[in-house]
Amino acid sequence: MKQFISMHSVTVLSLAALLSLAACSKDDPQPEIPQEEIGSATLTFTEVEWDGTEAHDLEGGQVEKVTFDQQGLPPVGTHLHLHAGKTYRLTVAATDFAGREGAEQEFLEDADVHQFFFLGAPEGVWAYQYADPDNKRVGVTGYLHVLQPSEAFVLNVILRHLNKGVKAGISEADWNNPQYTRFSGENDLDLNVEVHIVEDDHDHGPH
Repeated sequence: MKQFISMHSVTVLSLAALLSLAACSKDDPQPEIPQEEIGSATLTFTEVEWDGTEAHDLEGGQVEKVTFDQQGLPPVGTHLHLHAGKTYRLTVAATDFAGREGAEQEFLEDADVHQFFFLGAPEGVWAYQYADPDNKRVGVTGYLHVLQPSEAFVLNVILRHLNKGVKAGISEADWNNPQYTRFSGENDLDLNVEVHIVEDDHDHGPH
């Protein structure tokens, strides 16, 4: 006896095949790196007293601050002066796409896939230490030890959103690694500002 498949059966089978393909596609998504929607970012350099192992707040110390817009640009003509022989607490703050403060906390919460790099200074001008809470080593907070004067240069601050497992291969010594792109991922922040290191009569830096 011949068997016939009704049009209704064909339709049901077609829908089942489409749903099966959709399920496979959903189970096997294309790899992608989520990026925070950052509205603005602020760098703050606060002078501290450094005793060789830790920092202490310094009443009346120098504070330099610059805020970058959503395109990562500082106000036109921004030029920071930092002083040789001093140590600064460098903090990064950020807002989300709606202008709400505290977006930098997300970088710390997902510390395993975030890393700041501080590039552009001539060799030997300064040293940097990560100082995030709970030793998370992201770069939201750190100490910048300014060792010697320098002509003006462009400080490039990069926040790298890393692929999973990449951070294990990054050491503290990579804070100014110009080949940071070898740590696979995408940039969440790419900030540039001109900095000039000037002479200072008082030595507050590390020994």
